Amino acid sequence: MTGMPNDRLRLAREAMPSRLHPGTPMGRDELAGHVRDWITATDPDGRLSAFDGNHLGKLERGSVRRPSALVRAALCGVLEANEHDLGLVAHKDEERVAAALSGRVYTDHKALAAIAEVLASVRRLEDATSAGDVVSTVQAQRAMVSRLADNSRGAVRTDAIGLLSELEQYLGWLSIPLDRWGDSRKHLDQAVVRATEADDPERLAMALSFSAYRNLRRGNLRNAETMNAAAGRDERVNIGLRTYTEFQRAEVLARDGLRNEALQALTSADTLMGGLPDTSDDLPASAYWYVPSFFHGQRAFVLHALGDDRQAARIAREALAEMPSAWREAEWAGRRTKLAQLDT
Repeated sequence: MTGMPNDRLRLAREAMPSRLHPGTPMGRDELAGHVRDWITATDPDGRLSAFDGNHLGKLERGSVRRPSALVRAALCGVLEANEHDLGLVAHKDEERVAAALSGRVYTDHKALAAIAEVLASVRRLEDATSAGDVVSTVQAQRAMVSRLADNSRGAVRTDAIGLLSELEQYLGWLSIPLDRWGDSRKHLDQAVVRATEADDPERLAMALSFSAYRNLRRGNLRNAETMNAAAGRDERVNIGLRTYTEFQRAEVLARDGLRNEALQALTSADTLMGGLPDTSDDLPASAYWYVPSFFHGQRAFVLHALGDDRQAARIAREALAEMPSAWREAEWAGRRTKLAQLDT
């Protein structure tokens, strides 16, 4: 049985210029080809996708309302949009979010959960593409959640403010590879304010640790040390983030010439890493990358700061080899790739 046509998806495709036939809109078969390429590029084993123009036609006609998460992420990536823009949000969630945005009803937890689900897919999309490919999507989500927060009450408002903090934090992170350092500081400062308002220790620690990272990249060691210490203050934070904060502390100390203290912090980080869950499924959705292969790369940064470039390069290569292929090609993995080539 055919449902309502998905005009949002069709119009988004037609607004995308064809790469095969310049001056014309992108056709279904061409878009389907880009979706297949995206899926194969993000699959750890490089498996092929069967998605084709016929599948896309079913989506546009509404006979299939919502494809798999992987196809949704690929469509968002190729069309440079979010699931809401492309009409790919579950119908009941779409109605719930639309009603809350219009002010007809107060925002509820399920409306926020629908946005958070999209955010999780965008984070993984960034792994396969770049900060520039997803930043506009995250900005749109931030604007949407701001309106939802204004239309919420009580515990729902607290959750909305917490989600808003996460979006500000993510925008702060995305601004760094784009060399928008001023924007990064503003977003991360807002993330701290919002997380404090929501009394959310997890998101507060994340925002502070990213502020420390930003200052570390800028060479502002005093500020990096202050932010890092604040990020590591609350033991209610998940062990993945606490492990990241401790590796970060070791790097700050090493860059400041405090070798013994840096080595002690590195030992502490290794101890924390030993307590990580077997899979990232047991960590918050926003912390899925806090796994041993990621932290192996953090160790390489510390060793490089300590002047041991040979060991840093070896460990960076090992870290990259252990990562999923999509992560190895990710923009954020570039620093690890440079370290891996130090002794070549």
